[in-house]
Amino acid sequence: MNNIYNAPNIISGIDTLYYFYESNDLYDDLFLDILDQLEDVKGRFEKRDITYSNKDIKIQINKQAFTFNGKAQGFFWFTHIDEYFTIGFKDHLTNRGLNDIQLQLNANGIYTIGLKTLLRYVDDLLVGFITGYKPLTRVDLNIFVQSDLSWISKEMFVARKRSYTSIFKEVASKHKLETLYIGKKPFLLRLYNKIEELKNSKKKEMMYEYFLNNGFGSLENVFNIEFEMHRDYFKSFKIDTVDDLLQRGELLFQDSLNAIRLVDLSTITDNTIDSKNKNRASTHPLWEHLNASYKLKDFLALEAPLERIKRKSYRYTIEEAMEEQYALARKAYIHNIVVDEQFYSEVLEKFNKIKKSAYSGMTPAIENGCIDFNNPSIEINIKSLSNLDLEKYLYILEEDMKKPDLDLNILIKRHQLVHLELKSRGIDKPLECVF
Repeated sequence: MNNIYNAPNIISGIDTLYYFYESNDLYDDLFLDILDQLEDVKGRFEKRDITYSNKDIKIQINKQAFTFNGKAQGFFWFTHIDEYFTIGFKDHLTNRGLNDIQLQLNANGIYTIGLKTLLRYVDDLLVGFITGYKPLTRVDLNIFVQSDLSWISKEMFVARKRSYTSIFKEVASKHKLETLYIGKKPFLLRLYNKIEELKNSKKKEMMYEYFLNNGFGSLENVFNIEFEMHRDYFKSFKIDTVDDLLQRGELLFQDSLNAIRLVDLSTITDNTIDSKNKNRASTHPLWEHLNASYKLKDFLALEAPLERIKRKSYRYTIEEAMEEQYALARKAYIHNIVVDEQFYSEVLEKFNKIKKSAYSGMTPAIENGCIDFNNPSIEINIKSLSNLDLEKYLYILEEDMKKPDLDLNILIKRHQLVHLELKSRGIDKPLECVF
């Protein structure tokens, strides 16, 4: 081999995690509540003759918001409002061979709040409806490598079992490797250029921040090496649950490196490179480095405050708005105030006048809940806003902080100014507040 090997920086981790929850006797209450919410939201659209899609349907589970994805394989699927995970629920009387709740943890959650926090978050979300048993169905153990690995080719791999190397898929450009797949379910290796993959991904900024926070000094070359494993494979290693994986994940990754091994072809003594000779070749120093370096301690140490995550993921719902309106209607009835269609027409008329007067003369105007923050020279005169619009502005800022294409530093400064302005008016909103 012509390449001079230098041990690169690495980041160990778990890139994907799928598992089930075993439900308890109270699960049917949760499932029926979810179905009721779905039908209620659909009914509101249909009553007003409004066209809608699945993504327009929002429900709440334990005061946390979710978007409906549709029904597949007997499960009703929902994605967390911040895309931390996807969760599926099924009728406990159908397909009794499967558990009732299925989880798919997403990169947004794993790399933003940490795997352990994410697992605790979902446990808390479903408390009262689960037993605590979490059988694992799929895991992708991975290691990010800060190095250009485009010199690797499929000819440099040997496998412990012939079936592991029965399927190859190699994608290259200008004679440089970009993506390599080896094997098939339930066990396969993927090696690919992570920076190339992220170029058109909405996860780009999040992953760049994660790399820099974990010791990568440059983002010019980052490759991902990951082993995708399904239940039939890792169960033979006595790994049944999520907890088993967290305890034995390092050993499982090291075994995977031995199952599909990168070899140094220059160590083959004769000129014949066949499968027999390749098996005698020395393990490549890169593979030895990964074997010695893969540790989950630092990866699992990333934990965010759980209560803050719950507050951030809360959304004010139409159900809560209606409950407040019921309370106001009751108060009006006690005091002999007639609440009818004319009453609400007058309320809406006054509300629209307030909005119009608050936005008039502003540069830029707040239109349809959107503000252009891309130009640092644009300022909002927050003192001219009403209390209601100031709170709305705070909400817009918090939503825009999640968008990777906007200047986060500017948004944070404006968020702090709005928070101080609210406080000066006697409205002491917490910094994580959501309108």
